[in-house]
Amino acid sequence: MASRSRPDATERVMELVMYLLSRGVPKTRGEIWRETGLYASEDTTDERRLQSARASFERDKSLIRNLGIRITESTEHDGATSYTIRREDYFLPDLGLTPDEQHALRFAAARVDIGETWDLEAVAKLTTVDTATSDERPAAVALTTAAAHHTSRTLLPKLAAASGERAMVRFAYGGRMRATQPLGLLCRAGCWYLAASEGGVPKTFRVDRMESDARVGPPGAFVRPDVDIAALLPAEPMEIHAGDDFEARVRIDVTMARQPIAARARVVETHDDGSVTVTARVRNRAAFRLWLLDMGCHAVVESPPELVDDITSWLRALTAPAAHAGVFDAAAAPCTAAESQL
Repeated sequence: MASRSRPDATERVMELVMYLLSRGVPKTRGEIWRETGLYASEDTTDERRLQSARASFERDKSLIRNLGIRITESTEHDGATSYTIRREDYFLPDLGLTPDEQHALRFAAARVDIGETWDLEAVAKLTTVDTATSDERPAAVALTTAAAHHTSRTLLPKLAAASGERAMVRFAYGGRMRATQPLGLLCRAGCWYLAASEGGVPKTFRVDRMESDARVGPPGAFVRPDVDIAALLPAEPMEIHAGDDFEARVRIDVTMARQPIAARARVVETHDDGSVTVTARVRNRAAFRLWLLDMGCHAVVESPPELVDDITSWLRALTAPAAHAGVFDAAAAPCTAAESQL
C-alpha cells in the first residue's frame, strides 16, 4: 500500500485492530506496515523515522491490549514475530441466556432513557431474534413502548445547550405551543423532564411528551431566575403527578422489608414475622407499578380495593399470554391481596 498522510493515534489504533481482525492468518510487522500504510516502510533509510514508527507500533499494541483486546503473537520460520487478533478473542461469545433472562435484560434496558439508542442496540445483539420480535409477549410489548418513548438523540443535547446559553425554547406540549425559558434537565423514574419557566412560573415538561421539535432562539435572551430546579419534581417518582392521587397500602415480607426499595414508602406497622405494612402516596400509577414489580412476590397490595383490582388485572394481562410459552415467571411477579388467597 502506498504511503499516505498520517492518521491520528485513535484512527491508527482502530485501523490496526480492524486489519488484524480481518486477516485470516498472522501478519509480521513488515507486512502490517506495508499493507496498511500506517507506519514507515521497513526499508526506509531515515533512521529517525524508522525509530519513531517502531515506537508508535509498540505503543499501539500496548494500547490495544490495555483495552482488553488480546493480540496473539507467533514466531515464523525465519524468526520474525507475527500478529493476529482472533475472532474468538474479540467478539463476545453467546451468553446462552434463557428466554426469561433475555426478557429481564430487555426490561432493564428499557427502564432508563439516556437519549441514545446504543443501549437497546446492544440488548438486541445479546438476545435472540425470536424473543426480540414476538409481538405477543408482554416483554416485547413493553420494550417496543419504551423504545417508542426513547428521546430523540438530538433533542436532549439541544435542550441542555439552550439551558446553558439562556436561549428561549418553543415547542408544542399539551395541545398548544409553549414559549419557555429552559433552566435544566431532570431525570426521574427513567424519564427526562425539562425544567423551565413559562410566563414567570417554574414548571416541568416531560421530554418524551413534547409534541414537536424544540425551536431554540438566540443565546442570552433571559436572566436565569433563582430557582431550585431539583425541587420542581418530587424525589420519589410515585409522587410525580401523572393524573393519579391516592394512598396505597402494601405489605412487604421480611425478605424485602429492610431493603432500600422498601424505604421509599412509610412504614405504618411492623409485624412479628419481620414483615412490614407501608403506605405510599401515589400520583403516578406507572411509577408505582415499577416499584411494586421490583419487589416481585415479596409485596402484597392490600388497599384501596380499586387498586387491588387494577393490579390484579394488570398482572393477569401481563402473564396470561406468556404463561404457556414459559417466558414469564408468574411466581416472581408482585402479588395482590386477592391473588395471595387464590
